[in-house]
Amino acid sequence: MFLNMVLGIPLPLSVILMIVICMLTDVWASVSLMYESPENDIMYRKPRNPKRDHLVDLNFFFHAYGFMGVMQTIIAHLIFFIFMYWKGGFSPSQLFLAFDKWTLGTYHGHDTAELASLLSTGQCVYFVSLVVLQWGNMFATRTRRLSMFQQNPFWGPTKNLRLPLTVPVTLGVVFLFCYVPAFQTVFGTSPIPAPFYFIPIPFAILILFVDEMRKYWVRTHPGSFLARWAW
Repeated sequence: MFLNMVLGIPLPLSVILMIVICMLTDVWASVSLMYESPENDIMYRKPRNPKRDHLVDLNFFFHAYGFMGVMQTIIAHLIFFIFMYWKGGFSPSQLFLAFDKWTLGTYHGHDTAELASLLSTGQCVYFVSLVVLQWGNMFATRTRRLSMFQQNPFWGPTKNLRLPLTVPVTLGVVFLFCYVPAFQTVFGTSPIPAPFYFIPIPFAILILFVDEMRKYWVRTHPGSFLARWAW
């Protein structure tokens, strides 16, 4: 929204798809995380100070918005720009400061109908990218300090098979909104080129890997400045 209003980039994610993410795809991940077991090392930690140590604090917001959120935003925009260049021939420099040029007539050889169709598909690409990236976020945020391998979600005493079930469920939501003709008509969505289901996957793994590195630093350098500000 900020890039659209201030820098004139065509809105990469429609309002309705924002709502779908908040009310449908993310909800499944959130509910599955409710069934997580306590972290294995919780009894080795000092008791929390109820006046100082809260579940939601500045560290929590920094991790959610300043760390994970920033990575997902940059990656989703990157994939959006890749699609717009691949299908429409628009370089990022041609998307910045476009503002009303996108809706008032021909722009770089594309008429209004072509631009609307291109943007509709691009918004769905951005939507799918966020859904896939959230898979990496979901597996990463299961624990605060322990690695996913120390708190295995697939087998053992800490397994939570609701997590992998989230993947097909959220994909089902994607197919419902992007491929069912009635939904396409009402919500202005479009089918997504097949490669863009796979392009976000390595980035989702990258997000998980980066947070694993953060957790490793927190475990090995508990007194460092970074560890104190890492959720």
